Amino acid sequence: MSDAAQAQPPGADTAAEGEEPRAGWFELFFDLVFVVTVSVLAHGLHGDPGPGDFAEFLVLFFPAWWAWANLTVTVNLFGSGSPRIQAMLLAAMPALGLMAAASPEGLHERAWAYALGAAWVRLVLFLIWWGHARATDNPLPLWRPVLYCLVPAALWAVSAALPSTARFVLWGVAIVLEVVLLAVRTGLGTGPYDRLSVELLVERIGLFVVIVLGESVFTVVVALEEHFVLAAGVTALLAFVVVAELAMIFFTWGTENAAQGLTRAQSGHATRAMRDTVMYLPFVLVSGITVIAAALGTAVAEPDHALPPGSRWALCGGVLAFYTANAAISMRYGDGIRRVLGWYLPCLGLTGCLLLPASILLPGWAAVACAAGLVFLLAKLSRRHVRTHRRG
Repeated sequence: MSDAAQAQPPGADTAAEGEEPRAGWFELFFDLVFVVTVSVLAHGLHGDPGPGDFAEFLVLFFPAWWAWANLTVTVNLFGSGSPRIQAMLLAAMPALGLMAAASPEGLHERAWAYALGAAWVRLVLFLIWWGHARATDNPLPLWRPVLYCLVPAALWAVSAALPSTARFVLWGVAIVLEVVLLAVRTGLGTGPYDRLSVELLVERIGLFVVIVLGESVFTVVVALEEHFVLAAGVTALLAFVVVAELAMIFFTWGTENAAQGLTRAQSGHATRAMRDTVMYLPFVLVSGITVIAAALGTAVAEPDHALPPGSRWALCGGVLAFYTANAAISMRYGDGIRRVLGWYLPCLGLTGCLLLPASILLPGWAAVACAAGLVFLLAKLSRRHVRTHRRG
């Protein structure tokens, strides 16, 4: 509900005056649910996933991500120190757990449970925002939390009792309603975005990426434990290098760029840029890391064989998704297109001309080695462009 209301200063419940707000223990505890969510959803991409498996992953992952993003922005505005907010977060955690448990059959036999979990989360969000909307000193129109939270909650809940076709139509309507409402600012200024804590947003998104990177390491280690031979060990080491390089890129360049970009966007009242880079584009980035992890796990399990087609697309598509998200975020923060294309075009060329053929022609361990080399080269290239831009 990131643009729905004026609110008290971010982190007012948790940070002393004059200190930068930081994620509290309660927020970190809440994020643990997503360790399970990411792990369960990623499991369906191991081996040789087909187009339907990738589509199912995205369809089921986006509502979970959307719930997390909305709750993160809500806590950023209202803080997590009050007993009421903590009670609401605790109430949301079983709902996210239900969505995770239902995910293996989230579009089939357990779709009703997944829908009820999604409805549950939105009801919690409604209760949080409705309480603030009713405050006498808050200009939030009452219809916004109703349309953004309560109506989608009802649609998700009703869908649980419907046959599959009608159920998925209601899911789409509920998601579209929320997305459209974020773009509609009737009666609202830039107040909510002005009151967000940039430092806390960057920290929370960074922590979520840590969860996804942790799932990647877990996938590699589990695959090695199940196939404990020398070739699998070498492949696991190379896979760890890939994950470490992605982490290095994100935390040494991405988070700094995000903090600077969000600060510029906030000071310039660029609300759409803030919305896109907090709510939408990180979803592409973490999805890319997740599918890369699935491909790495498959390579560790079968290091002497060429990757199956699904894992090839996961490896190459995951790399492209990771860098495409970073390119889009950079441009939304005001980086010039020529500067971004300076490192993004080599990503397209090297992925298509080097990584894809390697994943087809070479055994799994060699394909992962090529991925490690590709990510390393792109990291060097992107950092060189950043240094050149700063000197300019």
